[in-house]
Amino acid sequence: MSTKTKLKLFIGIIMTAVIIYYSIEALKGLHVNVLFQADINWGLALVSVAIFVYANYIRGLAYSRGIDRDMDRMTALQIVGIGHAANMVLPFHVGEGLRAAFFPKGYSAIKITNLLVIPAIADFAAIMILSIAAVPFAGFKDQNLLNALWILTFLCIAAFIVFVILIFFHSPLRSYLSEYLNVDTVKMMNWVLLSWVILLVSTWIGLVAFGFPWVASIRLSLAVFAATNIINFIPATPGAIGLFQYGTILALGGLGIDPTTALSASLLLHLIQYAALLPLGGYLYIRSLHGQYGEALGNLWHTNRQKDTKSLKIKRTK
Repeated sequence: MSTKTKLKLFIGIIMTAVIIYYSIEALKGLHVNVLFQADINWGLALVSVAIFVYANYIRGLAYSRGIDRDMDRMTALQIVGIGHAANMVLPFHVGEGLRAAFFPKGYSAIKITNLLVIPAIADFAAIMILSIAAVPFAGFKDQNLLNALWILTFLCIAAFIVFVILIFFHSPLRSYLSEYLNVDTVKMMNWVLLSWVILLVSTWIGLVAFGFPWVASIRLSLAVFAATNIINFIPATPGAIGLFQYGTILALGGLGIDPTTALSASLLLHLIQYAALLPLGGYLYIRSLHGQYGEALGNLWHTNRQKDTKSLKIKRTK
């Protein structure tokens, strides 16, 4: 095993220990014991978890069937799933940066940066599109959140106009982005948008699992989606603990749900996210380490075994 591989393996072990520590701390902050006193349909909650996991798989297709068709589906899922899982246990959206470590070998730093930034912009656009569409249907009336939504909307429109102008009149930028100004990028946006729609469905099922009626939960889920995702743009605590609860209470409170009930519902929705992302991220992380270091560790174990066998034979000969 080369020194470089040993160093990477050591860093991987340290990273694993840090993530496990922060995972335990994050789960402590959820206070899920409140949920076990409520009348929750845990079967539907598991369905919501499964849908949440599937949404991450669809998000991965934004790479493998969108912006980077050379990437296989498992690698794409690792980039997405591990990044999201890390965000649930590490503060300040650190998982967004950790994704870079799981791109295939041979990808340049510029290509990795582009493949991180462009889908992230697509995520932001998808959230804004769905949030703007959700607010009128939800009947949500919190003025502070509505003001924030409209400010973000106008900023997005202004940024898009400036971006288009720069592409048309700034040839270096146009040539730099030419690789990504194609049909595959449009397909990427479609997959990203679909993944967020599926996450919205997961939220809806989660609210039904909590005990809200099926039809009423549609409006509630739209309000929760808009409020929590806009508030979660603020990089803060692991998994946005606190912010997510505040957003849910704000959303449900605007539709007549009392704060105590809204808080319990937010805990269930957050638990669903953790139940989906932590096992998924853990599995993908272990699989990634096995892919990177499995052969090297196997060779090291085989070499040590040969040495032990040879040493044993020498001792027997003596």
